[in-house]
Amino acid sequence: MPPSWQKQTKLPRRCRDAPTRRSGRVAGLPEQPDYRGRKIRRQLPPDDVYATDEASAYALTKAEELKSQLCSDHPSFVKPICYKTATASCLRIPQLFKEWYLPWCNEMIYLVDEQDVEFHLPYHALSGSIGTGWKMFAIGHNLADGDCLVFQQVQKTKFKVRLLKLF
Repeated sequence: MPPSWQKQTKLPRRCRDAPTRRSGRVAGLPEQPDYRGRKIRRQLPPDDVYATDEASAYALTKAEELKSQLCSDHPSFVKPICYKTATASCLRIPQLFKEWYLPWCNEMIYLVDEQDVEFHLPYHALSGSIGTGWKMFAIGHNLADGDCLVFQQVQKTKFKVRLLKLF
């Protein structure tokens, strides 16, 4: 990369549109696809659907009702899902829950969904977040804006996750 004081030169238009030069060895091969003009866009798991405030509030009240019906022997918390949370690579756990109930060092956390499928995810104690596998969990359950999750801690590092879908 040239130093910042050097001016970068742009290729003239006729050079940018010129075909790619090939050696004689490569020129005899069948035509290869040209990826220069194609823009590859990463597709995000949920569609760009945003819930209304009323719908999100309704889902949150339903999640709070479900949380109140759960066994009080096991601590639990409600996590409303916004678009950013559904597409992020990690999930933040509420601060007070982290301080009272979770380990103070990094460990693996197990999330068990309603079909009793276990997901092994790393827990980062310093940031209080569930790491790497969260995005795959969100994609696998089609989480979208307005959904709510109820996490119930059944063991030190094992959570039963109940999903309340808005759409």
